[in-house]
This record gives sequence, C-alpha cells and structure tokens, in this order.
Amino acid sequence: MPGTTDSGRTDGADRGVHATAGRFRRGVRVYASPPGEPRFRRATDVLLLVPALLGLAVLIIAYPPSALERSLQTFLASFPDWLAPVWGFLYDLLGLWAIALVFAAVVARRRSLTLETLLALMLATVLALVSARLAVGAWPGLGAAVPGSANSPRFPSVPMAQAAAVILTAAPYLVWPLQRAGRWIVALGFAGALLAGPATPNGVLAGYLAALAAAAGVRLAFGTSAGRPGLASVAAALRELGVAADDLRVSDRQTAGVFKVLGRDRSGRPLVVKVYGRDAYDTQLVAKFWRTLWYQDDGPPLRLGRGEAAEHEAFVTLLARNGGVPTLDVVTAGETAARDALLVLGGAAQTFEAVAPDDEALRRSWRTLDLLGKANIAHLQLDLSSVAVVGDEVALLDFAGATVAPSKDQLQTDHVQLLVTTAVAAGTERAVRAAVESLGTEGVAALLPYLQTAALRTPLRKAVEAAGIQMDDLRAEVATAVDAEVPELINLRRLTWWTVIQLSLLVLAAAAVLSAASNVDWAELRSDLADATWAWIALGFVVAQLPRLTQAASTLGSIAAKLPFGPVYMKELTTSYLNLAMPSSIGRMTVSIRFFQCQGLPGAAAVTAGAIDSLVGNVVQIVLLAVLLLFSEASLNVDLTAPEARTLRLLWILIALLVIAVLVAVLVGRIRRAIVERVRTWWPQVRSSVVALRASNKLALLLGGNVATEILFAAALGLFARGLGYEISLVDLLVINMSVSLLASFIPVPGGVGVVEFGLTLGLTSAGMPEEPALAAVLLYRLSTFYLPPLWGFFAMRWLQRNRYL
Repeated sequence: MPGTTDSGRTDGADRGVHATAGRFRRGVRVYASPPGEPRFRRATDVLLLVPALLGLAVLIIAYPPSALERSLQTFLASFPDWLAPVWGFLYDLLGLWAIALVFAAVVARRRSLTLETLLALMLATVLALVSARLAVGAWPGLGAAVPGSANSPRFPSVPMAQAAAVILTAAPYLVWPLQRAGRWIVALGFAGALLAGPATPNGVLAGYLAALAAAAGVRLAFGTSAGRPGLASVAAALRELGVAADDLRVSDRQTAGVFKVLGRDRSGRPLVVKVYGRDAYDTQLVAKFWRTLWYQDDGPPLRLGRGEAAEHEAFVTLLARNGGVPTLDVVTAGETAARDALLVLGGAAQTFEAVAPDDEALRRSWRTLDLLGKANIAHLQLDLSSVAVVGDEVALLDFAGATVAPSKDQLQTDHVQLLVTTAVAAGTERAVRAAVESLGTEGVAALLPYLQTAALRTPLRKAVEAAGIQMDDLRAEVATAVDAEVPELINLRRLTWWTVIQLSLLVLAAAAVLSAASNVDWAELRSDLADATWAWIALGFVVAQLPRLTQAASTLGSIAAKLPFGPVYMKELTTSYLNLAMPSSIGRMTVSIRFFQCQGLPGAAAVTAGAIDSLVGNVVQIVLLAVLLLFSEASLNVDLTAPEARTLRLLWILIALLVIAVLVAVLVGRIRRAIVERVRTWWPQVRSSVVALRASNKLALLLGGNVATEILFAAALGLFARGLGYEISLVDLLVINMSVSLLASFIPVPGGVGVVEFGLTLGLTSAGMPEEPALAAVLLYRLSTFYLPPLWGFFAMRWLQRNRYL
C-alpha cells in the first residue's frame, strides 16, 4: 500500500502545497487532498461496475418499451407545460457541472484527473452507442446523439451518460460539500432528463448505468486518490481534540478508509493516530456486504458514520484492556469540524510482522486470545499486523472490526486466524505445538472444521500465500498432531465467484425469457399444441432418452480400462441431474472424473479420461458442424435487424462476456500461468492416454458414440417439429442443435438455461417454422432432454453412491 514519507515536518511547505493544489485563485477549496497521493483500487468500484453492466444488459434486452414504460411516459408527459423550462434547466445543469469539473481540473493542473474524466467521457459514449446499436439495431448518428437534440436516440440517453460519467469520476477527489452538490445535480438532472429529454425512461436509466460503469471502470484502472489529509491537517485536528503531538509521519502500513499517522506526545510516548477519512464508511459498508453475501456470518458491525466507527474501536479497545488484554492505551477519540474522525492511541508495539516471535511469545499469544474471549469479545481480523509484542506481553491491536457478544463460530474463527498467523510468523511446526500446549488436543481438534481459507481475511490470506503454506497441508498437520481424522469443513462461504457469474448470467437469461414471452401469441401456441400429432411427440420423448446410451458408449471409449456398461449408463443419468447446477460439459467431466476415481483409477488418469470424454464431444461437434456447413446446403442465417431475432441480443451479450473472459485469461499473468501449467501437466497424460486408446481400438467407440449422440438429439428435435406439422431436414437439425450446444458449452450458465431455448427457437424459425410452433417444439425438446431426466438422474446418483461407484 502507500509508502512512507520522509516527514515529520508540519511546516508551511505542506500547507502551501495543500492550499495551492486544492484552491482556486480566490481561495475556494475544491479538492479534498493534495495532488500526487497514493492510489487504491476500491472494492466499492467492483460492486458498482458489475451490477451496472448487468443492469445495462437487461435494459438492452428489454427494449423496445413495454406497456408499463409507455404508461410511465404518458404520465410524465402530463406534467404542466409551464414547468418545461425548469426541467430543461436541470437537464442542462448536468452538462454545465461536468464542464465546470473538467475546467477546475485543468486550472488546478490536475493532469491525471483531467485525463481520467476525459477517458470516462469517451468510455461512457462508447458504451451508450454500443447499447443503442444492440437495442435498436442501428448505429445512432454522433451529430444527434451527443448534443441530445430532439433527433437523438431514445435509448440510451447519451448526454446523461457523458455528463454523469465525468461527475462520478471526479467526485472522490472533491471536498465533501462539492461531492454532495454533485450527487444532487445528478439526481435532479436524472429527473430533468425524464421530463425534458428525448430518451425513454429506460433510456435515461441506461445512460446513467453506462456512466456508472464507465466511472467505476476508470477508477479501477487507475485507482482512486486515498483522499487523506496532509500532516499539517492532522496536526490541526489533534490540536482541536486537545492532543499535542510532534514528529508526525505517515505509517508504512495503511488500510483503505483509515489513514494511520505515527508521532509522539510531549512526554515522548509514541502515538498512533487513525484518521477515518471520507471513504471509511464506504469501506465498512463493503466489508459488511461482502461478509454477509460471501460467508456464513454478518461481518463487521456497520456504523452510521466516521465518528461512530472511531468511537466503536475506542470502546472495544477499552473493553479489551479492562478485561486484561494487553493493547494500546486510548488517548482520545472524536470528530473534527472538517468531519474527519480521529482515534488516538498511546504506546509502542512491535507486530509479529516486524519481529520473529519465540516459543514463549507464541504461547502468550494464546493466553492473550483467551483473555479476549473471556471479555466476551471476538477480534475477527487477526493477522501479522494486529498481533504484537508490548514489553513482555503479546498484545492485540486494531479492534475496528471486533464485535461484542460473539457467536461460537466467531470465537473459533479468532482461534483459526491466530493459529495461521503464528504459522506464518514462526513456521507451522512451532505454531501447531504452541496451539496444542495452550488449547489441548481436544481444543485444537475442534478447530479443524474451521481451518480453511474462508476463515481468513485478505491480509492474512496474502501472507499465507507469500509464506508458501497450503491450508490443506496445515489442516493435515494439525490433525496428525492431535491424532484426529480430518473432518468435513464447516461451510463458511455462501458464494464463490463462479456462482456469482452463473447467477448473473441466469438473471440475463431470465430477462431475455420474459422479453421474448411478451412477444409470443400464447393463444396460437396453445392451438398448435392442441392440433399436434401426439404419436410423433411421444416418439420424440422416447428418442430423447436414447442419447444417454450412446454417451455411455463414448465414456467407455475414453478410457483403456474395462468397465461394466450398467454403472457407466447410470453415471450418464446422474450427469443429467447435476446439469441443473452447472454447465453441461463441466458437469459431465466432473462426474466422470469422480466416477473413474471410484473405480480405482489414479487421480491423473481419471482427470485425463474425464477431460478426453468432454473434449472429444466438443471436437466432434465442431468437425461435424464445419463439414455440414461446407458440403451441404445448410447455413446459419443470423439477422440482428429482423424483428423475430431481437432476442439474439442476449446471445451477443453472452458471446461478448465469453470473449472478455478469454482476454482476461490471456492478458492476466496469474491466470495465464495457471492455465499453461495445467496444460503442461496434463498434456503428456492426455497424449499417452490417446495412444493407449488407439492401440485398443477404443477411439472408434469414443468417436462413434459422440456422433450417434448428436444424431439422436437432432432427431428428437425433428420429431417434435414433425408432431407440430413441420418437417425439418436432419442436416438442418444437426447444424441448429450443434451450433447452440457448442455456444452453451462455452457459456457458464447451468444447463444452458435461456441460451439453448433462444438458440434453438431462432434456428427453427430460420429453417422455416413460425415462431409459436418453433417455441412449442423447443419447449417439448427441453422438457424431454433437460427438465425431466433429473428426476431419474437423482435416483441413479443415489444408486451409484450406495454401490460405491460415486
């Protein structure tokens, strides 16, 4: 985080820089802090960027305006005409304020801020124009879109996107009154855009979401100013609270939301000054939201403001000290006239990060934590910087996230964090020995279900990674030391990034389904089903179950070992059950790997066989699709401007997300190296396995099974179309089904929900079926291949588990 400054000086140089950088010529303060401050990437920007992009995608899918939005437009149009100049002024005020902020940055020579606001302006413009293209089907003219004239696009509001992007990007750098003024201007400008602008209500909202995404993206790319006061301002705040301090200097270790300054009082005693700045509340709010969403606890208590946050830490520190816990003295806590809250602590401490603790210090750390528990307090944020040596005692520091009257899980989390902290500071062997001596074997054994990464906060997690400690190895070492079995872990995590991505994509799919449903003539759909030939449909249901047999055959062909057909077939039925929770190709590979391991295959061979089975299926689809497109009359006709293809916007959005994921995997070094390492590890095993399969003639079974699977799925879809009175050639059915299946396999939506339905419907309509019969055929097909098979797939999984096959 931020580096140190060389300065204990609080002379006129600091005040002069602060004044000239943050004021106009007439002395009005504009910026909260001097230029050139360290920058942070804040979690709040991530929590703004992702929902903004998802919301924008949903609004694109929902275009054109629904009946509800048209009713809202009629209501807004009913406002008195004599108020029109007021709405127009509020709408124009957005642009004027944005121009003023850019002008202020230029005058104050804030080059980085000027660059960031201009980048946000351009990014918001691009997002708005791309959104208009996806929603309307044509690129809007720049001459009409940018000025916001009467001919500008009704979706989205480009002027709203541009002006709000500049205001939101500049806001973190401004003093609090200007930040608040900017928020009011954006809110009033939003109302003015609704009442006076040419855009629809969803268009205005889309413009704001584009601005929000652009501003958050720029802040994430460049970081945001820490917004912390100069040392002269800290000295003035201390004097306001009645504390005389000398030799002020910036602490080497900083955390987002709190600016830590070191110094000495007049008697020479060390002081720690914690300044809760303007983003302290946002930081705590994010931590609270994050812990509640991600883990099975509520996270740190949420305060109402900066002053309460400082007072809470002071209060818990005093409680801990009264309970006999060694810690720093509380000198004072309060809020200044500038609305910065300060907590001043007295005393000297050397953290475990700075010293190498001996065995006695390790044991004393457990005694200190025991005292904290007896005081009915849980720290919840123990790491190398909050466990320290004070004189002959081991102390605990930084009680900002502590809670009173903790639960059992929170107390156990403290124990786990201390065990991991001591393992990083002194090595796992010494740390485990000290824990056993202090807690006893039963006490340490009780920690095993909690000993996982989810119990650690980010600084400790990074320290564990830097020390090269594997949590699984540490858990095994602890279990061996207390002669206990490694138990099942307590589920401390509610969500993972994977589940968040899946849920987000499911939201997009659901929005697209609702949008498409509004355009379907349900009476016509019911009529088509009533007039259907149910013999063909019954045959389609039967044929739809046969691909599990051919998939079992391809699975047998993916491994050189001889396995019985029955359990392999049951494994394929189990896959249909698990596909409800994960994408189909991933679900099949996961079940296959576990199944092979239970048959006695080594882990590497099981992974290789499962990967081969899944990979060959995709390769067969690609090759067949290419052959059919090249050597038959089948084709893929996609027209984004056609009314019946409006729902294809969802597919383009999902494809864009897939492209972004690939770019991230290629450009982010850590991810790229992990993928390359896996490929290097697996490729020799895959190559040797393929050679073994070729030698045993199992490749024919592998390839033939996958080809037969594609034919059977396509035939089932064709039978449902035939039952509704429409004949589609097998070649067209193969092209439609394989194209959609390939797309769904690369997009992490469980079961391809939404993606498959849209793709198949569009494919059948392009092959000549009307929209209602095509949707009916797709619903019957999905019912028989995806929604009903989990019923017997569940019982198949139970059978495999009872018989030790899974």
